[in-house]
Amino acid sequence: MIREVLVEPQHIVWLPWIVNYFFFVGVAATAVFTAVLFAKKAGKPTACEQSAVLIAFIGSIVAPVALTADLHQPSRILHFYTDFAWWSPMAWGAIILPLFSVAVAGYFVLTLAHNARPNLPKWLALLNLPILRSQSLLWAFRLFSALTAVGIIGYTVLETYQTGTRALWHSTWLLPIMLFSAWAVALGLTRFLARSDERSVSLQILLILTALSVAGLAFSSETAQRDFALLFNGSITAYLTGICWLIALVCSFSSKNHRLQWLGVVALIGFGWWLRWVLVIQTQTIAKTNALQNPYHFDWLAVDGGLGIVGIFGLAVLVSVVVWQLNVMICGEKKNEQ
Repeated sequence: MIREVLVEPQHIVWLPWIVNYFFFVGVAATAVFTAVLFAKKAGKPTACEQSAVLIAFIGSIVAPVALTADLHQPSRILHFYTDFAWWSPMAWGAIILPLFSVAVAGYFVLTLAHNARPNLPKWLALLNLPILRSQSLLWAFRLFSALTAVGIIGYTVLETYQTGTRALWHSTWLLPIMLFSAWAVALGLTRFLARSDERSVSLQILLILTALSVAGLAFSSETAQRDFALLFNGSITAYLTGICWLIALVCSFSSKNHRLQWLGVVALIGFGWWLRWVLVIQTQTIAKTNALQNPYHFDWLAVDGGLGIVGIFGLAVLVSVVVWQLNVMICGEKKNEQ
C-alpha cells in the first residue's frame, strides 16, 4: 500500500518559542509538586520547599512571556476569552495558566512570610502580618498551586496529543515523558539551591523513568519506531539529549562534589530543553503526507531562532537573580534543612 505521495514540503508551525514555554512551565509545575512533597504538616517551610517554590515562581514568570512571543500578537489571547472553545486545550490553558501564576505567586509570598527575619525594611513590613503566617492559608495555597499545576501538565500534553498528526505526538507515552523529564529538572534544581548533600535517589528514578518512557514511545508502533529512527538521521540534537541525560545521571551519584553538582544541573537543564526540542521541533521535520523531509533552518540571528532562545534564558537569569536576592534579603540563607 502506498503511504506517501510527492507533494510540497510543509513548513513547521511550532517555533522554538513553544519549546521554551513547555520547558519553563513544565519545570514550574513539577517544582510545585516537589515543594508540596517537601512540606511539613506544621512549622515553617523547609529549605527544600522554599527552593522549589522559588523555582516555580521563576518559571511562572518566564513561561507566559515565551507563550506570548509564540502567539506573535498578544491581543490574540483575548480571543480565548471572548470566543471560548471548550473543546480546545489552548482555551482551557488560557484559564489555567493565569490561575497557576497567581497560585504560585501567593505560595511564594507565604513561604517568605513564614521564614522572614525580624526587623525587615519598611517596604517589606507587610510580610509580618499575622494572616500571612497562617498555616491554614499556607496549606490552601499549597493545594491551589498543586491543582493548577496538574492542570498545566494536563493541558500542555493534551495540546500536543490532540493534534493527532504525528505518531510521536499522538501517544499516551507523551505524558510520562513530559512529566518525568520536567520533574527531574525541578528536583535537581531544588536540591542544588537548597544545598542538599544527600544523594538524590528520587532524581535517578525520574531520569530512568524518563528513559523508559522514551523507549516506550519509540516502540509503541511501527510508525513511531520509524519516526523515532529518523530523529537521529542527520541531526545531533537527539544525540545531545542522550548525552545530557547520561551526564545528569552520572552526576546524580555524586552529592558532595560541587563541580559535579554544577555539571549535573547544567546537564539536567540541557536534557529537559533538548528533549522538548526533539519532540516538538524536530518531529515536525519528519514527512507526514509527503515523501520528503520538511525543511527547517535554524537561524541564530532571528527572533524566532537563536535570539529568541537567548532572550528567554537571559530573562530567566535576570528573574532568578532578582528573586534569589529578594529571598536572601528576607529569609537569609538556609542550608541542609530538609
